[in-house]
Parts: sequence; structure tokens; C-alpha cells
Amino acid sequence: MQTDEDILQKHRNLILQASGDGVYGIDADGLTTFSNPAAERLTGYSSEELVGKGSHALIHHSHADGSHFPNTECPIYAAFKDGKVHRVTDEVFWRKDGSNFPVEYISSPIIDNGEITGAVVSFRDITDRKQAEMALSESEERYRKIVESTHEAIILARVSDGVMLDVNDEACRMLGITRDALMTKTAEDLHPHQMGVHREFMASLLATGKVKTDKLSWLASNGTPIPLRVSASVVQLQEARCILFIAQDMREYLKAEQRARKLQADLHHGARVSSMGELASGLAHELNQPLAAMMNYLQACKMLIDAADTGAPGKVLEYLSKAAAQAERAGKIISGLRSFVQKGECNRTAGDLNEIAKEAIGLLAPNATAEGIDFRTIFSSDLPRISVDRIQIQQVVFNLVRNAIEALSTVADAQLTVTTSASNDNSVQICISDNGPGVSDDMLTKLFVAFTTTKSGGMGVGLSICKSIVEDHGGQIRADRNPGGGLRFAVTLPAEVGGSPDV
Repeated sequence: MQTDEDILQKHRNLILQASGDGVYGIDADGLTTFSNPAAERLTGYSSEELVGKGSHALIHHSHADGSHFPNTECPIYAAFKDGKVHRVTDEVFWRKDGSNFPVEYISSPIIDNGEITGAVVSFRDITDRKQAEMALSESEERYRKIVESTHEAIILARVSDGVMLDVNDEACRMLGITRDALMTKTAEDLHPHQMGVHREFMASLLATGKVKTDKLSWLASNGTPIPLRVSASVVQLQEARCILFIAQDMREYLKAEQRARKLQADLHHGARVSSMGELASGLAHELNQPLAAMMNYLQACKMLIDAADTGAPGKVLEYLSKAAAQAERAGKIISGLRSFVQKGECNRTAGDLNEIAKEAIGLLAPNATAEGIDFRTIFSSDLPRISVDRIQIQQVVFNLVRNAIEALSTVADAQLTVTTSASNDNSVQICISDNGPGVSDDMLTKLFVAFTTTKSGGMGVGLSICKSIVEDHGGQIRADRNPGGGLRFAVTLPAEVGGSPDV
């Protein structure tokens, strides 16, 4: 019949047999007293090869680098010398085949009647854990290298309080502040000058999880606002919701954009000045009429005064009034020329497409008349207003009408029509149609490409400038064949937001 002690011993053996951890015992001399199947499987030694042998000499004789590990320094042996439990996580055990594996183990002293008689060692193979730790470490190193090598500032902040959890070197450089100082701040601290914009941005971010904006700027340590292009995402890290900010410094980009706009304005201005040279004869004719009329009226006034006619004062006043009207007419012609040719930055204001087109067309009317062209305008009366740079849109209309006049110079019964209309998609359109010779199919596809021209002395930049101006205003320009011959250019521009038709 089994005693309680027999049953308890049986349970102990069953536990040792079932354990996935290796377990073995040693006596006060360091000799193995027992081992469980897991210990035998992990080390490659059988129970017969372990029991009665020095465990240190078999499985713990060397460090991971192969250097000798004296048993006097062994924590396992220390347990039955100092009576303390020793836990180790960074050593290796050696297998029978000469290979080793990383282990963590606990060496616990065995105390019998107050005396330390040996120790029990429990160990496990942590190869998988070490590999996972190494992979995680390599991943973190890759992440850090990526984060530090990028040209964008990167900040990781907690959602709940905005506290910064991590920043990269570029963020410190951009703000002119040390990492330690920056880590004491919150996301709000970077936008003290635009808290309203920051809160709107955060509300949108938390609602959607991902947002991009060009409206935010950070305040550098010297008080200078830094315009940014910010991309932010909400990420979950362990138990905390965080925000990953990636910010691009836009200062150099904005400077380059400003330089490009200036160069474009200079190009547009140069094109307008060049156009004036081609208009010289027509403008001379247009100005000659009011100037000649003024001279005639003034000479008539002089003759009336010299004749001492009793009715002279009334006629003199009438002729002076007519001379003044002709002077005003000449002044308007010159003013229109000066406005068209003036140089300046883009200045967009609300305007009426009909009025803008009339001013541009007025400069070319003498040329069309001189060429015998049937020049017609059909302007819609219900156009919504547009927000444009008046001079630039006049330049587009001027170039298209002038090109049409030149194309019609050798055409009998030449016709040129300019029409305006409103579209259902909240836009307005102006069309310039002619019945000229048109262009080849190949040229039709390249009309708006810079330096492409059908004129013998042309530079080929006029239509490309028109295209850049129209697209810069958010519009479109296209050229199509007219059913009756010639070309039809259509320019579509977006209507002003909230704009209403003129009445």
C-alpha cells in the first residue's frame, strides 16, 4: 500500500516529466543528482550521462564566446554556497554536440535540517526570444536611421495631453532647440501664434485619423514663423493613442515659387511690350483721328474769334466741348495701352469678363478694320463675375484676337467673332472664332507647346503664355477646328465663389 510520501513523490516525478523547462539537481560537490526529460532533450545528454557527473563541466563550462567559465564564478554553484536564489538571463548552456543555446535559469539552494545540501536548477531555451529581441532591435535601429536621415521634421506626441514622446534631429534643427528642451514641450507649444488653426487641424485629425495641411507654421526659438506642409496620422502605440507629425519646411519652396512668379510676370510683360510694336501703325491711325478732330475744332475757334462774329462765343464753347471730347477719347486709348503694357505682380480682383474683353479688343479694332475683316462680338448679358488678374486675362484675349487677325490677312470675306457665355458648371467662357486657313493636324496638337509657331518670324511663346495664365487662374484653354474652316479658341474660367450675374 502506497504511503502519503510515495504519492507525493509520484506527483513530483510526474511534474518533472511534464515540465517544458529543463530541471536538474546537484549536490554540494556539484554532481548531478537527477534530471528531467526536458533537461535531457535540451542538452542532448541522457540521464545516465548526466547523473553523477559535474554539471558545470558538461553544460556550463564556457561563455558564449568560447572563453573558459570557471566554476568558482558560476551562479549555479553559488546557490549552495551562499544559500541564495540566483536568477540569470544572459548565459549559455552547451549541448553534447558542442553547440550552445541561450538560456535563462534559476538556481535555488536545497536546505535539509538547516544545512545546504545542493541546488535545483530550472532552465529554458530562450533562442526564439533572443531572435525576436534582436529582430526588434534591428527594426528599431532601421527606424531610427530612417527617421534621422529624412529631411522632414518628425514628432511623435501623445493624443491625451500633447506631450512629445520622440523627435528627430531635423525637428530640433528646424526649430533651433535642443532635443531635451523640445521634449519638454507639447504640440500646442509649437503654434502659440495660431491656436485657432491648430485646434481646427487637431479636430479634423482626430475625426478622420489622417490629415494634410499647408496652413500651419511652427514658431522657431528666435520667434520666426516657419511655414510648413504637415502630414499627421493617429497611431496606436501600446496603450496610448499618439500622433505622428511629419513636417516639411516650406521656406525655400515659397521663395522659389515667388521667384518663378516674378519670372513668369516678366515673361508676360515682355510679350505685351513685344505686341505693342506690332500694333504701332494701327494705334497711330486710331490716335490720329481724335487729334486731327481736336486741331480742326481749335482752328475753327480761332477763326471765329478773329472774325469777331456776334454768335462766336456760343460756337466757340461748342467747338471747345467737342475738342475736349476728342482729347478724352485719345486719353482713353493711351490709358488702355499703358494699362495693357504695365508691369506688375499678379493682382486678382472681381471683374466682368465682358468689360475685360472689350478693353483688349478695343486695342485691335483698328487693325481688323484696316484688314477688311467682318469683326463681330456677341456678349452674354448674364455672366457671373470672375476673380482674375485683369491685365493677364486681357493679354490672353489680345493674343488670341491678334492671332486670328493675322491668320485672316489673306482671306476673302474674312470673319472674326468673339462670344462670351456662362456654363452650367459655375464657369464662364470666351470664344474667338475665325474662318482662316487653320493649321495642320500635327500643329493642332502642339499649338500650346512653347516655341511652336506657324509664323515665319514668330517666337512661338504667345499661346504657351496664354495657357499658363489660364491654368494659373484654374481655367482651361483649347483649340478646335471650325466646321466652316479656321479655328475656334475657347477659354473657360471659374466664376467667383458666391458671384452673381451682372444686371
